[in-house]
Amino acid sequence: MADTAWQKGLHPKAVEAVEQTLAPDEEVRLVIHGASKQAIIATDSRALVYKKGFMAGASFGAELTSWAYRNVLGVQIHTGMMSGAVVLQAPGQSGTRTSSWKGDDADPYKAPNAIPLNRPFDGARRRVARLGQIIDEAHRREQAPVAASPAQESVADELRKLADLRAEGVLTDQEFADLKAKLLA
Repeated sequence: MADTAWQKGLHPKAVEAVEQTLAPDEEVRLVIHGASKQAIIATDSRALVYKKGFMAGASFGAELTSWAYRNVLGVQIHTGMMSGAVVLQAPGQSGTRTSSWKGDDADPYKAPNAIPLNRPFDGARRRVARLGQIIDEAHRREQAPVAASPAQESVADELRKLADLRAEGVLTDQEFADLKAKLLA
């Protein structure tokens, strides 16, 4: 990978896991660092949630969960007095508490759609706002009407030209039919 600035501050196993899962043309655009080496890595097409270790429910291991932006409704930051969380909102994903005191699967250390935060929160707030923009951009791209491809337009244009030439008497009906068959083949 040419640009390695995104790797700064990530656990080496996180870097390795992300690099193994990236598509050849996929680009990392943003990283949100959480507590206990957890992170959300935003690419141009999806968000990856990296969790490592016992606190994340991955004793002696790690997990990397992929969230395609088409399945993500938004992103939130929850902040408390000392701790917080960044939560990806998706259909079927329950909310995540800011506090991790109870230690169940809804705490941000273990939830697959969240990472825990420690103070200060300013950098995380800016990155969460940027991730929200990235998600919105992805949704707009998916909703944009699909234009006809240049090849489709050129075939249609060629057929119109042939029809005009036939109407002007330059082409016979048989020549028009032969040329039309070639274009459509």
